[in-house]
Amino acid sequence: MKKVIFADSWKSILAENGLRSFDDFYHCSGKKSTNKNSKRNVSILRLKVDGEEKIFYMKRFRHPHFKDMLFTFLNCGKIESQAAYEFGNMNLLKQNNIGVCNPVCFGEKFTLGLERKSFIITESLPGPCLKDFIAQNWTKLPQSEKELLIASLAQFVRKVHKAHISLPDLYVWHLFLTEDKTAAGLGKYDFAVIDLNRMKRNTKSKNERIKNLGRLWFSMTDKYFDKQMRRLLVRYYISGASDKRFEKFARRVKKYAARVSAKRHPVAY
Repeated sequence: MKKVIFADSWKSILAENGLRSFDDFYHCSGKKSTNKNSKRNVSILRLKVDGEEKIFYMKRFRHPHFKDMLFTFLNCGKIESQAAYEFGNMNLLKQNNIGVCNPVCFGEKFTLGLERKSFIITESLPGPCLKDFIAQNWTKLPQSEKELLIASLAQFVRKVHKAHISLPDLYVWHLFLTEDKTAAGLGKYDFAVIDLNRMKRNTKSKNERIKNLGRLWFSMTDKYFDKQMRRLLVRYYISGASDKRFEKFARRVKKYAARVSAKRHPVAY
């Protein structure tokens, strides 16, 4: 069984680009692959919207592992494709006023009740990837602006956790940045997050929060962030805590970051 589900008024817009059926989308020509493995492929699509060319992203899934299908079932209580799960995650984040790509549509193909293929298309985010912003600007920013960004990042993570959401892939390279100068006349940063197929819903686990922060700590490379700047992230996240509680929490975050570092290398930036 194949189907395609559209958000808002995208069905007619995509039809104008010759994209109607599952196969139209999954096998469309003209896409440029940016990241792929044997199970997933991320591509750039350039489509016409109101006469103007715009950039979209398509993530395709193929024959997902059983563990991924089980993970999806345990998190939403029903059998869903990888694309449908990520589509739902985006909408859940939007409902909680957490920055995320705007979902356009998703499609899926099931055979004998098992997912064989699926895809999701999203609009591109207008702001820069946080990784690129840091690489291009960090050395030029005054200390006060660096601390403002770290404080804003901690507030973003806290907002995610207050929504009982865990982001196991919370890295600098999975965050996009926006700058809001309207709040009380002061500059502050806000963020959008990508790569949500491992997002966990309805979790209040302290251990999950530590793991999220540990992965973010790991992705804050020594080239730009010293020990004090990483600790500042945790301090802002757990603001109001006693020094003893902060030190205990920070040690656990740092310890988990070391575990991640032992298993993988950070993306260079």
